Amino acid sequence: MGAPATKKTVSVLESNPATTTKFEAFLGAITVSSFIVIWLSSAASPLILFISLREGYYKITAFIILITIIAYLPWKRGPISRCVQRFIDSNHPQYYNGVSIVFEGGEVPPSEHRQTFFAVHPHGAFCIGWALLFTCPTMHRVRFCFAPSLFASPFFRLFSRAVGKPGSAARPSMNAYLKNGEDCALPPGGFEEATLTSTSQDRVFIKKRYGFVRLCLKYGVAIRPVYVFGEGRLFSNVQGFWRNRLALNRFGIPTIIVWGRWFFPLLPKKGVKIYIVVGKPIVLPKIENPTKKEVAVWHNKYIAELKRIYDEYKEDAYGADEGKVAKVEVW
Repeated sequence: MGAPATKKTVSVLESNPATTTKFEAFLGAITVSSFIVIWLSSAASPLILFISLREGYYKITAFIILITIIAYLPWKRGPISRCVQRFIDSNHPQYYNGVSIVFEGGEVPPSEHRQTFFAVHPHGAFCIGWALLFTCPTMHRVRFCFAPSLFASPFFRLFSRAVGKPGSAARPSMNAYLKNGEDCALPPGGFEEATLTSTSQDRVFIKKRYGFVRLCLKYGVAIRPVYVFGEGRLFSNVQGFWRNRLALNRFGIPTIIVWGRWFFPLLPKKGVKIYIVVGKPIVLPKIENPTKKEVAVWHNKYIAELKRIYDEYKEDAYGADEGKVAKVEVW
């Protein structure tokens, strides 16, 4: 039955698996696997550079240095970047068993609107829903903020600059973006939410994530909660030992052991429908120095809205039978 018929939404992306050819699905697989490989190779680039220097692989060393220089130069996006962006925009959604991106309330980011912060859940193993939003034409004006270490790494920095509007999630950078009036997006659940990824249980890690609410209060920025149904089903992940794994996450150490397709574990599982709901704006007051109590009040309102989105749209995403019993765990 889905969500109530009275709710108003605007769809900005609908991919139909019934009309997707095998070649289009193949291009989608190339796109998503390239994203993940670039992500991992970028994270490993310091180690690769060290080994290449030590072993005398100077061509590899020169290549990494060249990519680093290009990634950090102050260039503007041109025809090559736009071609890469269009390729990803059109092909990435074709890999899945349908992709939908809907905006609640009929409000999408127009040319002139209130400043907005998009908080995206769940993180998942590799932020696939986040990647779909990042390359969605409707969201091109939004600055997507990545973990500082990831955004600083050369391969991913170059790739993300070519296909969208990236930024660093470091606190000084976030302050600067919001102070300048930019729209921003961030997966506030971070490594902890990635660690909790499960193919059988939807989970979000948000109870102790107050920073983004404090920032939005400081600058009077509206928050739109975003939930990506199907994110957790794309990769299997070892379960359990939560206390130890979450403790390591606090030191910036990932603790996920994931796999997707049997022949290529970095490729997401097939047959998964991605349904992304961008919630209505939560309009916050501007409080330059919010108290802990004020932050807690709006943080609780945010969690309530996130849970409402999940409950109202879970049948649209999972079907009536599964949606009726589906629940989200809030950690």
